[in-house]
Amino acid sequence: MTGRFPHPSALGMAVILTGLLWACAPDPPPNPYDDLDPVVPTEGLAVPALPEDNFAWLHQQVFAPTCANSGCHDGTFEPDFRTVGASWNTLVNHPVIANDAAMSFNRRVVPGSVEGSFLFERLTVNIPNTSGMMPLEVDEGSDYNDRRDEYLDAIAAWIAAGAPDVNGNTAPANGASLPPQIHGFGAFPPDIQSGVYARAEGPGIQPVLVEPVTIHVFAAITDDQLPMSSLSCSWALGIDAADADATPAGGAFDTAPFSFDGPTFSGSTETYGLSAEVDLSGYAPGTELTLQIRASDGEAESRSPLSNSPGYIQLLYRLRIAP
Repeated sequence: MTGRFPHPSALGMAVILTGLLWACAPDPPPNPYDDLDPVVPTEGLAVPALPEDNFAWLHQQVFAPTCANSGCHDGTFEPDFRTVGASWNTLVNHPVIANDAAMSFNRRVVPGSVEGSFLFERLTVNIPNTSGMMPLEVDEGSDYNDRRDEYLDAIAAWIAAGAPDVNGNTAPANGASLPPQIHGFGAFPPDIQSGVYARAEGPGIQPVLVEPVTIHVFAAITDDQLPMSSLSCSWALGIDAADADATPAGGAFDTAPFSFDGPTFSGSTETYGLSAEVDLSGYAPGTELTLQIRASDGEAESRSPLSNSPGYIQLLYRLRIAP
């Protein structure tokens, strides 16, 4: 992952918030992590531009600035457009609450069917006995009114393509449990405290430059039903995404020794709470590999990257053994 992320202490944040809410409480004990350097500093962070055919781009351009405004889809009620993960989980195959008079719709987004997706209906038709055609209001920071036709075309194309997540995974057509979402990873040397491996210098998205040692990989993964700790996750290596996909799992992810919130490959912020050891000691300097992450909730599985993942996603999961 490009850049470095902070290592906040969840306990420390909880204590601070409690102190603000209850001014009469005793002073909180000192945080033992306050004097440590951040495990993942934020200097130099650079998230690549998102391709327009990716769901993360729809979130960045439409759902976040236009729909996740205060009192609307900001977590107050569903769909929840605060993050890429929440948006996909509360749209795809998700049951509707409102409906038209004929009760024509049963899911907000039906993969492969624009006509059967209530999301598109709400964006294009003023349905009687509902709050009205969405969005009800457009904030000053949104360009939705100027680019409405473009955005509607992009949403329709995404639904028609199977409503894939940012990595190219599609949901089961029958409305079963959604596959977990893999948001990104950070690779660390054996001495985790020394900081995350950076990407190699050069034009475009360069591979993460790692050493021929056993590295630590921290992953951010979420699910529509289960907490991260209940997911079954593993990794595999290959010369490219297709090769990695055909390779048996090389090891499993477990609950990380610590977690941190940081930017993801789609530009949002998620918790990195799973970690695994990946042995790279047998690879020669200059070798490039694709690191595939796999996640299952017991009903549905997702993998990233896949051979059909967007090109920029495949580049983000590349490792290069340093000379």
